[in-house]
Amino acid sequence: MVDLATTYLGLKLRNPIVVGSCGLTRTVEGVVRCQEAGAGAVVLKSFFEEQFSKELEAADQGAWTFPEARDYLEKGGLLEYTTDDLSRLIEKAKAGTEIPVIASINCRTARLWPRFARQFENAGADAVELNIFFLPLDPKTAGLEYERLHFEIVKEVAAAVSIPVSVKLSPYLTSIPHLGQRLVEAGSRALVLFNWFMQPDIDVKRMNTRSAIGRGDFHLSLRWVGLCAGRLNCDIASSGGVRRSEDVVKLILAGAAAVQVASLFLREGIGKLGTLIQGLEAWMEEHGYASIADFQGEMSFKQQDLSHKEASAAEAYFRSQYLETFRESTEKSK
Repeated sequence: MVDLATTYLGLKLRNPIVVGSCGLTRTVEGVVRCQEAGAGAVVLKSFFEEQFSKELEAADQGAWTFPEARDYLEKGGLLEYTTDDLSRLIEKAKAGTEIPVIASINCRTARLWPRFARQFENAGADAVELNIFFLPLDPKTAGLEYERLHFEIVKEVAAAVSIPVSVKLSPYLTSIPHLGQRLVEAGSRALVLFNWFMQPDIDVKRMNTRSAIGRGDFHLSLRWVGLCAGRLNCDIASSGGVRRSEDVVKLILAGAAAVQVASLFLREGIGKLGTLIQGLEAWMEEHGYASIADFQGEMSFKQQDLSHKEASAAEAYFRSQYLETFRESTEKSK
């Protein structure tokens, strides 16, 4: 019998499939269902800065309209209230389950989120996942400045807590390996590739803009997992586009320490998790692997480069010339 046990963020997981932050992990009942379905760990529904902002807006409409009061709130006066619900969720989830529970925060302000992370740690979270995203709107601001904000947030949060910190990155970055290495130096224990944020859309009938749910790109995640695994001193986790057990196998072969799945479970039910596990087990048995460690990263860019199989063995990770790839595919099909 194969052993699916693995480690991620220094945490012991019974298997590498993690239920990502979504509606399924919003409640204690949902977390329990994830555990019963076989999840290795769960990432709780994210706590967003907008939740804190809404508290401020509500306060402005009430008795707290004095400038001094608002300043107090902006400096953290509402922290003990805005995180109560999530802290209680963490406490109850930890009491009712045995799998690792990871808190998720949508970060924008370095001075606030270390305090949120500390509260979630005190509530019993096993780790914290930071969702950092700055849309580069200002033509006068260089990309390096946006990256600096990433480092600042991670450094502050990592210094504030003793539990592991991971960063869920956006795919819209100039140099993911370089940024990843700097984040590791700042205190991140893992990178999650990627966060698929809400996307803009236009309603051509009503003539207004609207937001659409972002869709994960499996092959984009696979590319960067394969390029980063083993080259950065941290765990690499994937997020986005998994539809079947074969996708899980591919990501682990590329070097993923954990595979986050959410949309599939929302679309087809949490029972689909068992199918992924069964498929992973069957593939391992068929190929003679006794444990996840036996094949994790075997097809990463670094591992293929070190094995010296052939000069072009790992080119698929960085090749972008469509014409050449198309020609090779056509020749193989003849």
